[in-house]
Amino acid sequence: MTIETGNVVLDVEYTDRNVEVSPGRYILIQVSDTGSGISPENLPRVFDPFFTTKEVGKGTGLGLSMVYGFAKQSLGHVKIYSELGRGTTVKLFLPMADQKTETSSQHEAPIASFRGSEVILLVEDDAPVRDFAKSQLVDLGYRVLVAINAVEALNVIQEHKEIEVLFTDVVMPGGMNGHELASEACRYNPNLKILYCSGYAENASAPRTAGKRCRVAE
Repeated sequence: MTIETGNVVLDVEYTDRNVEVSPGRYILIQVSDTGSGISPENLPRVFDPFFTTKEVGKGTGLGLSMVYGFAKQSLGHVKIYSELGRGTTVKLFLPMADQKTETSSQHEAPIASFRGSEVILLVEDDAPVRDFAKSQLVDLGYRVLVAINAVEALNVIQEHKEIEVLFTDVVMPGGMNGHELASEACRYNPNLKILYCSGYAENASAPRTAGKRCRVAE
């Protein structure tokens, strides 16, 4: 594997062929390997959320979609090239800052000082994602209960009146998605705060059906 960085200029000719990016100066981060490569039929889908060619339980299909999302949120650009039997190259272009960063004069509290104490219900059907999210929340001081789908989550909410935050995936199996779960959960606890999480496109996580008296957490 080879990792390279550099300064590049994307000119009008390039951006005419790639209309999602604007001309200008960019920082290039390029990662290349000499692996088996990606087949032509799979290459157009590698940035799709949850797309993976790995076996069940061996990959979430979120890695490259998160890279794509990060690039777009940063007004950047990402390109991928691959050839079967020869390897793959991913190029990440991030816009270069026009001014120097000023050193903040304000005292910044260390991350370790930000700790919570609330009771959180974490709803996620993917075990590796669920376990990782739980461990991070527990390390920050939260008490965490878990459920793998909406039906199980509603049972937990009814049994544990002390739950203060519902942290739920949006797309889940079982016939009820995260928005519908939030709406139903608010019937049992009108003061419940809702935090949506999704690997899908940005509009997938917009609250559409959360109960009116519940609050969407920032």
